Amino acid sequence: MSISKNYKVYTVPDSAENGYTCANEDYLGYRPYNPKTKKFGDYVFQSYGQIYQRASNFGSGLIKICEKIATNENKNVDFVFARNWPVAIYSINRVEWTVVDRALTTQSLYSVALYDTLGESSAEYILNHSEARVIVCSIDKIDKILKISDKLKHVKVIISMDDLNSDGIQKYPFYSHLTLSSIEVLKNWAKSKNILLTDVTTVEKIGATNKIPDFPPKSSDIYTILYTSGTTGNPKGVVSSHQNYTAAALTCYMKRGKLTKKASIVSYLPLAHCYDRNVENYILLFNGYIGYFSGDVERLLEDTNLLNPTIFTGVPRLLQRFYLTLSSKTIDAPGRLGDLSKRAFKEKLQNLLDGKGFEHSIWDPLIFNKTKAFLSKNVEVIITGSAPLEPHVNNFLRVALISVVADGYGSTETAAVATSQTSDDPSSGNSGVPYVGMEIRLKDVPNMGYLSSDKPNSRGEIMIRGPTVFKSYFKEPEKTNEVLSKDGWFATGDIGSFNQDGSLSVIDRKKSIFKLSQGEYVAPEKIENTLSKNNLVLQSFVHGYPIKSYLISIIVPDPVEFIPWAKGLPEVNKNETLQELCKNYNVRTAFLSEINKFCRASSLNGFEIPKAIYLEDKPFDVETNKLITPTFKLKRFDAAKYYKNTIDILYQ
Repeated sequence: MSISKNYKVYTVPDSAENGYTCANEDYLGYRPYNPKTKKFGDYVFQSYGQIYQRASNFGSGLIKICEKIATNENKNVDFVFARNWPVAIYSINRVEWTVVDRALTTQSLYSVALYDTLGESSAEYILNHSEARVIVCSIDKIDKILKISDKLKHVKVIISMDDLNSDGIQKYPFYSHLTLSSIEVLKNWAKSKNILLTDVTTVEKIGATNKIPDFPPKSSDIYTILYTSGTTGNPKGVVSSHQNYTAAALTCYMKRGKLTKKASIVSYLPLAHCYDRNVENYILLFNGYIGYFSGDVERLLEDTNLLNPTIFTGVPRLLQRFYLTLSSKTIDAPGRLGDLSKRAFKEKLQNLLDGKGFEHSIWDPLIFNKTKAFLSKNVEVIITGSAPLEPHVNNFLRVALISVVADGYGSTETAAVATSQTSDDPSSGNSGVPYVGMEIRLKDVPNMGYLSSDKPNSRGEIMIRGPTVFKSYFKEPEKTNEVLSKDGWFATGDIGSFNQDGSLSVIDRKKSIFKLSQGEYVAPEKIENTLSKNNLVLQSFVHGYPIKSYLISIIVPDPVEFIPWAKGLPEVNKNETLQELCKNYNVRTAFLSEINKFCRASSLNGFEIPKAIYLEDKPFDVETNKLITPTFKLKRFDAAKYYKNTIDILYQ
């Protein structure tokens, strides 16, 4: 399927209208959970027509509820019908997330998306800053909201995505702590706080019997506010219009071209982030279908093997794990299988580089149809971002999964869209070329030694202009003006380089640089990105002081690779736990040596290589030590405080 020629796409509802022309075709699916067997079933789908009806009903019901509340409180109801007010969505990816998002656009309302993993303080800040009166959330979030309700200045309504009955609490295994009596407690608690607690089903029923005509948005109206997971201070609310996300979906549609099978994805990357949000809108243009993951990334391959999507959205760390798993069973396998796989891989890769396509009549039936089925037997396009894949990983996955593997570059401020590799581009290690309608230029950063006049490749801060660039940071004009020029250029803070073929590579970060005592400028993110390419490293935090001459690093080893490596060292007890191995002097010494060699082989300068390390057995996370954001960015300032004593010891 493709975009109808009978209408033009200016807003997200316009994109949805293209899908609704196929009213009886599958659109959104989920895997029902059986609490007796404690297993998830096959995917069950609702059609485009059903989802449109649900969205229309919910939109009408929401307006009716808010009108009633305003009337009962003797408040002016004009704001309800003036539209353009926010509704917060707080949940993992699921059918109801998208139903609500679609519903808001039918009435010119906009969403404020909260990451499922957000802690109380972050949720409180976003709900207050965005002035959200209504929160739509999964049932497990209700008590979290009520706990902070005294601090919430605007919230009047909480709408549960799950029915407030026995069916609702049996939808996911992580609701097992909920009972019917606990739901009654939540209802009474909400009532005591003068907050209406209801559920999506009830709102849809109200809307079905109190229909309000659709109130479509303009292209310039706000579509969503996504809060960037700030690594310092409070997050910024990125205000994006319908034009921004419609342009993003259309330009992706134009770049990717046609698929041989119907467009489909498993949605698991957070919808509170621009990446998956854009992909879901993009799927609309294909009249495709979306299956939501079963709530746990550990079951992701189970989900993809059931749905067999044509498109897979990934991140480098996950794709690296796919590579390690598949290569160990093929090109790195012992004996004849390994030899045969190496030969097959070499021939297929050469065919690919020669422009002969992804398929091979001999090697695919023998080897690669099986490796493709590891992810999805139908996969045609794998899209990845945040950092380029290592060339050998990219090339292997293209061959083993018989699929395009396209690196891309963008940010929340550009609705995830700036550059991407094209489907017919066999190169790797870069982020591709600009999407249609997007402009990229490089601005000199002389204090870091990056100049647009550099030879052979221009280098500098990446500046982006185009129809996907955001409107503003919500209620923060000064911060907006810092990064958005009057003529529309967005300063990303990333350092890029134009390659000889015109593609863009992201090589550094401008904002986190600091100087060592000998005057050398250090970009810790560049070093951390290098360390992340070592199989022994799961996470790292590189730190330094202007009064010190060298760097130190806190490293979280990857248990899968680290434990067998460490136990293979001489004078190491084979029964030691991960925690004991991290504290073992011989292991730490050998690990530091390994990192030193790896960094030098990766062309880091001597002053960029950590001279002392601490092995941390507990990963950086969002909720426990709170050292990373929901998008897995390191909170550098917080990490420096958290590890202050350790850092001081390392410098001694």
